[in-house]
Amino acid sequence: MKKTLLIFALLLSGFSFSQDAIILSQENANEKGITPIWPKCDRSRQSPSQCFDQKLRDHIIQNFQYPDVALSEGLSGTVTVEFIINKKGKVEVLEVEGGHRYLQREAIRIIRAIPKMDPGKWGEKPIAIAYVVPITFIKPQ
Repeated sequence: MKKTLLIFALLLSGFSFSQDAIILSQENANEKGITPIWPKCDRSRQSPSQCFDQKLRDHIIQNFQYPDVALSEGLSGTVTVEFIINKKGKVEVLEVEGGHRYLQREAIRIIRAIPKMDPGKWGEKPIAIAYVVPITFIKPQ
């Protein structure tokens, strides 16, 4: 009887986790070809994952602003931002590590400014894809 209850509980718990909770890492998404589509990447000659990576780099460079208070205090360092492109194609910041809080705020601002896009899809269902991006702040001379 205990074995039957255990098997039943395991089966029941397996069904309670639907595919709505799936979050793939960038590497897994790239392997499976289900990367979110950055605006205008659908018309690119690059693969969707290559275009996404290039657009993300360009976005960070174009939106980067060294915080004035960080300049005046001589702050520098690397901030790592973990975020997802959710099932609706919007960015959600999950975790921020490293650097001073002023640098972290700027890194979060840059990532939150990522435009809405077509989400990654598992079959026909949209899923969230997780990314980890380091942003290095080097005090200008």
